[in-house]
Formats: sequence, C-alpha cells, structure tokens
Amino acid sequence: MTNNTQLMGPLGVNETPSDYFISGTIASGLIGGSLNYKKYKDNKISKEDAIKNTIKTSSQAGIAAGASIATVQYLSNKNYLGATLSLIAGAGCILAIEKYSK
Repeated sequence: MTNNTQLMGPLGVNETPSDYFISGTIASGLIGGSLNYKKYKDNKISKEDAIKNTIKTSSQAGIAAGASIATVQYLSNKNYLGATLSLIAGAGCILAIEKYSK
C-alpha cells in the first residue's frame, strides 16, 4: 500500500515554457476576469470591453510567464543566447498584443 498524501495524485515537474504559458494564462484569466466582471457589474465598462481586456491581459501574462521561465532555464544552463532570445521574443509578443488589440 502506498502512502500518497496528494489528494488528486502525484504532480510532475514542468520543464517546457508552454506549460508555464498555459498556467500563467489561466491564473491571470481568473484574476483579470474577476476584476473585469466586477467593473462590468458596476457599469464601469461594457461586457465587450471586459471580455476583450480579460483576453488581452491573460495572453500577455501567459507570454510573460512562459518567457521568464524559459529565460531562467536557459540561464541555468549557461545558454545566454537562448536567454536573450527568450526575453526578446516574450517582450515582442507582449508589445504586439498591446499594439494590435486597440
């Protein structure tokens, strides 16, 4: 008989930036969605703006999470070119979303 103290099974270690992109997007979607829903209920923004803002900030936070984890992984392997490219790609994607979401 095994002694598993985790309620829903064992958790693995994520090693790909896409895992962190997904988790960052979900976390920021929950937070941003809740805040935008409150603004919508208080008649401060429209429903369309609340949805648009939630999608935009969730995407940007997911990219930031994925790029930052990738950068740290590259730095830990002393791959400075990979770290630099991860930062540039992440920042570029975030800026592109900001520019084209208007």
